[in-house]
Amino acid sequence: MTCRTKAIAVALLCAFLGSGCVTLRSSPPRFHEAWPPTDTGQRPAIALTVTGHATENGVPRDIGPILDPWGAATDGAYRESGLFATVSNRGGRGDVRVDVELGADVWQYEALTVFSYLTLLIIPHVVTTDITVTTRVTAADGRPLGTVQLRGRSQTWYQLPLFLLAGFFEPANVSPGIVYDLNRESITELHARGVF
Repeated sequence: MTCRTKAIAVALLCAFLGSGCVTLRSSPPRFHEAWPPTDTGQRPAIALTVTGHATENGVPRDIGPILDPWGAATDGAYRESGLFATVSNRGGRGDVRVDVELGADVWQYEALTVFSYLTLLIIPHVVTTDITVTTRVTAADGRPLGTVQLRGRSQTWYQLPLFLLAGFFEPANVSPGIVYDLNRESITELHARGVF
């Protein structure tokens, strides 16, 4: 290996090790309603089911390990609302059944991705994740009570100088907060409609 080849290899390795990613919340804005909602009446027991799906550039794929923290954020929103006597996520019976479907559509511009990697991440590479929370509420007898669908978005930027901030804005830290707030908005909207 020549000295020049070694220098190029070291430069590529340093660029790879020095690059970082930062995930930023694009929408929705932070939840600003009163939380937990004002309790007005009976507190039903709910059976909560959380499922998920994902696509990448429109092609279905496995949602992967992100479903666990997103499911925990969903469960947390329902428990912290104070509107329910119990929240069962183990398939138990309840007065009300709540099915929450979490969706992630990840997309990026492939040509810009290639260009970013050719410049060793000096030009940023951006991956956008559109998050959808669809909440379907049914009575114990199967009668539909209400449906709400809300959307959020995060953008993950990959660029060389971002390694200094990577630990503070990791995707695993930002996206569960978006899911939590979308669930809070769903609960608040359904509560305003008189479903809960």
